[in-house]
Amino acid sequence: MHAITRLCSAIAVLLLLTYAAAIAQQGSTQHAKVELIARQVAVSPGKDLLLGIHFVLEKGWHIYWINPGDSGQPPSFKWQLPSGFSAGEIQWPRPERLQPSKELVDYGYDGEVLLPITIHVPSAISDRSAEFGADAKWLICREVCIPEHASLHLTLPVSSAAGVEQKNAELFAKTDKLIPQLLPRAWNVSVTSTKDDLVLTIRAGKAITKAEFFPLDPGQIDNPAPQKLQPTSNGAKITLKKSDLLVKPITILRGVLVIPGVPSYRIEAPVRQPIQ
Repeated sequence: MHAITRLCSAIAVLLLLTYAAAIAQQGSTQHAKVELIARQVAVSPGKDLLLGIHFVLEKGWHIYWINPGDSGQPPSFKWQLPSGFSAGEIQWPRPERLQPSKELVDYGYDGEVLLPITIHVPSAISDRSAEFGADAKWLICREVCIPEHASLHLTLPVSSAAGVEQKNAELFAKTDKLIPQLLPRAWNVSVTSTKDDLVLTIRAGKAITKAEFFPLDPGQIDNPAPQKLQPTSNGAKITLKKSDLLVKPITILRGVLVIPGVPSYRIEAPVRQPIQ
């Protein structure tokens, strides 16, 4: 009798882990499908959980990066989390340069994009499952921009052993490769300010023949202006035209450097002012 009871309990736990690995509510709007998904099949006490808001956009429409460029605004999420849980910042994949007109350049995503968020999990959880909610708001644009929103929900079981959710593994792995990394230790970057430009100098130990810089802070560079790249023997110089909105000197230039064939890198470079 005891053996049967233990067997039934084991089967019940197995069914719980299988069934409740991800009970999710998907939001569909006029131009996008949005879903809250998890990288893990369960919540493990004391271990961070990786969630993500997955956007699948109608062809021709786009949403925005943390710096949207000349127009738009980035997605925002208001979280409803179990007691003791907390959410980290959005991990923004490298953006694409979107040019709706000759005078405007936006930074964002088309097709589909996953925005990962780390959830910090307390060491003690009394419930057998955890419910997560996110009120998502975003601006989606083509020739016109439309504000959209969705209330997303996800329920995961609580288990000391939480493996990877296989149906989401490829998407999270693909996105992880698009998250900008720290600059390699051997590299060095600096910025020189001139009257009209910011000249970004990259020393990487090898010539760089193609690269693009995405500014993290708005109003610093002229987004539609061509970025002039000059390869050097150990890197490159990229000339960025200053924005007309830049009315006072900046001390730090922050952004993302995208070089074909390698990871993208986060840049935070000191700006050297011109000698008066």
